[in-house]
Formats: sequence, structure tokens, C-alpha cells
Amino acid sequence: MLFRRRAASIFMFIRKLLYFALICGLLWLLWLGLRGVMSTEEDEQAVKVLNEFYTMEQAGNFGGSWELFHSQMKKKFEKSTYVQQRAHVFMQDMGTDTFTFELGEPQAEYDIRTDQDGEGVEKAYRIKVTQHYKTRFGTFDIVQPCYVTQEGEEWRVLWIYKEKE
Repeated sequence: MLFRRRAASIFMFIRKLLYFALICGLLWLLWLGLRGVMSTEEDEQAVKVLNEFYTMEQAGNFGGSWELFHSQMKKKFEKSTYVQQRAHVFMQDMGTDTFTFELGEPQAEYDIRTDQDGEGVEKAYRIKVTQHYKTRFGTFDIVQPCYVTQEGEEWRVLWIYKEKE
């Protein structure tokens, strides 16, 4: 009789434990789903703008890509200077007229600064960009973390400048 009571209480304990694990699993899946739904639209916008930026760069439309810069970046580069230097470095110096690129997964980051003295950006998406060049000097990959943030109603591209570590 005592054995049956112990077996029944152990069975009840295991059953409660399984219910608890099932509820925790469902809550975890619900949280992941809501998190994905809520951030997916912003993630997609960030990737779309960065893809547009590098597609213009790929075509040599540096003036068009400059227009997608955040105002902090536009302060760093005048449009004419940016267009001339980008074309000069990549097309003339490296001897290439285009490149291919890959975009990584967007990751939200908060309170970032373009440089140590720069104005902070509340929220931005960090996306790793890999550019593949075939030049007269060989094949090169340039890997750069880029940031995309909302400025007003528009999504804009930022590069981060940190002092040497």
C-alpha cells in the first residue's frame, strides 16, 4: 500500500513537472514569435536601405548612395568630395569597375556614436557588409560593419569611426 502511494505521488510529480516544462516551452516560443514579428519590419527596412546603398555603389552611383547617408555622415563628407574619392580609390587606384557584396544579419544596438565626440544615435541596426573586389592587385574582401538608423521618417546609413585601440 505504501509502495502504491509513493508511486502515485512520484507519477503526479513527474506529470506536474512535464506540464510546467510544456508551459515554459510554449511561453518561450510565444516570446520568440512576438519578438520576431515586432522587429522583422524594422530589420527588413534596415537591410533594404543598406542593400540599396551598396547596389548604387556597385553601379558607380556614388552621388545616389551619398543621399542615403545619415546627416552625421553628410557632415563628414561633402557630396562632391565623396563621389570623387570613392571613384578614385576603388575604380582608378584598385583598377576595378564593380564589386559584389553580401549583407549579414541585422542586430539592434543602442546608444551608438559615429566617433568619440559624435552625437549619439538611440537605436541602429548593425549589419556586416562584405565587399568582394577583383582588382589588378588580386582579389580582396573588405569587411565593414555598417549601421542603419531612422532619421525622421527615413532610414539612413552610418559608418562608425573609432580611434585606434
